[in-house]
Amino acid sequence: MTLSVKQDYTIRESPRAKYARLKLSLRDGLVVIVPKGFDHDRIPGLLKEKKRWLEQAHERIETQRKFFEPEPPGALPERLSLRGIGEEWAVDYRSTDGQHVVAVERRENRLLIYGDTDNIKACKEALLRWLNRKTHEHLEPWLIRLASERGFALNRVLIKSQRTRWGSCSKRKTISLNLKLLFIPEDLIRYVLIHELCHTVQLNHSRAFWELIKHFDPAFLEKDERLRKAWRYVPAWLEAKRMLGRGQ
Repeated sequence: MTLSVKQDYTIRESPRAKYARLKLSLRDGLVVIVPKGFDHDRIPGLLKEKKRWLEQAHERIETQRKFFEPEPPGALPERLSLRGIGEEWAVDYRSTDGQHVVAVERRENRLLIYGDTDNIKACKEALLRWLNRKTHEHLEPWLIRLASERGFALNRVLIKSQRTRWGSCSKRKTISLNLKLLFIPEDLIRYVLIHELCHTVQLNHSRAFWELIKHFDPAFLEKDERLRKAWRYVPAWLEAKRMLGRGQ
């Protein structure tokens, strides 16, 4: 994300402020709080100095905006932000003769949905089929590679669109992955993959299971907490529900 220093902001003088500080919120935007008598000509330099903080804060605000102002559940997406694999796709719709709806990849990360595009359900199903293929293409090899590198025995990989789980593992060491994983950050995907691979050894959430996860990912508690909130990355048209975290 590239952030320009030339941006709108509000200056608020505070008699209690001892130094200048920045505050960014969804409601008020960027507010520069300064002590009485502060030289306002210094503010552009302050913004430049705090550029990295502002970039991170804007990312958090954008996430909040998508959560509090979600797209209507029935709306079809115009863009797909696949954070987990670092891809951004523009979605175009073209109505053609025929009842079937098909998704085709075009140049410059454009996805064309064509056919009976007035049929919202059929369009969503075409998008789901495409996401399923993308998950097979990117996450299945990643899981298999992790299993090989970490010494896990993996029998089979399935891709699904699950409402309440990011992934699951059966007694036969078949791991199912939710295609909605494509929308969450890469490090959280890796945590889910490790989580499910550990279930091939411990098919429970016992202390031994969490010790095994800790061995492969010492920062698992922080990631698990973030995973509980990661459902907000999933777009409304996928009918996102709150995904489970540590208890999944």
